[in-house]
Amino acid sequence: MHFGDRAIALAIGAICALAYLVAGAGLATDYDYYGRLADAILHGRWFLEEAPSWLNELLPCGDGRFCVAYPPLPAILALPFAAFVPTAVAQVVASRIAGGASAGVLYHALRGLGAPRAYALAGTAVSAFGTTLLFTSVDGRAWYAAHSGAMLFLTASFDVAARGGAPVLVGALCGLATLARLPVAAAFPALAYLAALRSRTGYPRALALVVAGGLPFAAIYVGYDLLRWGTPLDDGYARLTEGDVFFNHGLFSPVYLPRQLYAIFLEPPDLVGGTPFFLRPRFIGMSLFLTTPALLWIFAGVRLMRRDAAIAATAAAGLLALLPDLFHGTVGFQQFGYRFSIDAQPFLIALAIAGDGLRRGVWRRWPSILFLVAMVLSCAVNIYATIAITRFDYWQ
Repeated sequence: MHFGDRAIALAIGAICALAYLVAGAGLATDYDYYGRLADAILHGRWFLEEAPSWLNELLPCGDGRFCVAYPPLPAILALPFAAFVPTAVAQVVASRIAGGASAGVLYHALRGLGAPRAYALAGTAVSAFGTTLLFTSVDGRAWYAAHSGAMLFLTASFDVAARGGAPVLVGALCGLATLARLPVAAAFPALAYLAALRSRTGYPRALALVVAGGLPFAAIYVGYDLLRWGTPLDDGYARLTEGDVFFNHGLFSPVYLPRQLYAIFLEPPDLVGGTPFFLRPRFIGMSLFLTTPALLWIFAGVRLMRRDAAIAATAAAGLLALLPDLFHGTVGFQQFGYRFSIDAQPFLIALAIAGDGLRRGVWRRWPSILFLVAMVLSCAVNIYATIAITRFDYWQ
């Protein structure tokens, strides 16, 4: 690890976090589940004492008690701000800082994976400004704040694994990410394999250490469930799906896979006549590859799996992180793009830049012109959508 990479990573993280804060200046959220929970924690409570009508996913968890159904990490990230600003602001500020800071960690991870500086910078730019992470983090409502928090710590786990760092730290960081978004836990076997490859440790030992690193956070979540629901099982999500037409086959089912694939590959924006803003994002979502054309290079990256074990581990981590989402009852709406992709974003970005730059085990020095064009287009789409939705409410 060169000092230059560490310094660049810190600078990128700070600049992108500031950019996200500026992009969201003056904006808060009505869906401040986490901000309210942060305030409750500051007052010594793990539950809320009231449930406003618009927060319809708060669930009763005792006499005069209401619980947030989701994992608690985003509320913990909001704690430093909840003591000084309204809860709706504390939540979005934490979301923007986490989402923006993840860019610096991703740069460091891509360099650790072996990408030349130009490719690491290109991949970082795509992630920070050319994916739905930008809108999701800036908007910062409850479901979105969870993605930005998970992105930060999952990317850190990927960074440690890619550099052959301590597997127990890989597991701990993955466990932290899981306390924001449960699906990302599924990536741990592949992260353990990557850590084993890079550190030249046996896979069984690396896997055991990754599990050991993650176990304390699993215990925290089980304890949190016992506090909320009186059972170690995650009863909150099951209660949310009761009577919901989108979950008529349960929370997860193979039956839901076609709707997820349609959302990933085919979901279009709306065409609205009579206005210069004729392309409008649809709240149900938009195809991952229309939202971020640079991710089309993932398919070229996947072809490298047979020759490069580290790329194979990265691809496996991305697939495993997405698997729970692929069988989930809804596609993530209300959203811009396909927000579930953020659960695998560090790995998808790595695959995309490898697809353009890695040939027979050797990296090209500079990204191709076509990839750079796709990168610019990706950033244009996402910056346009973020401005159109947050500032002009152009959302169909």
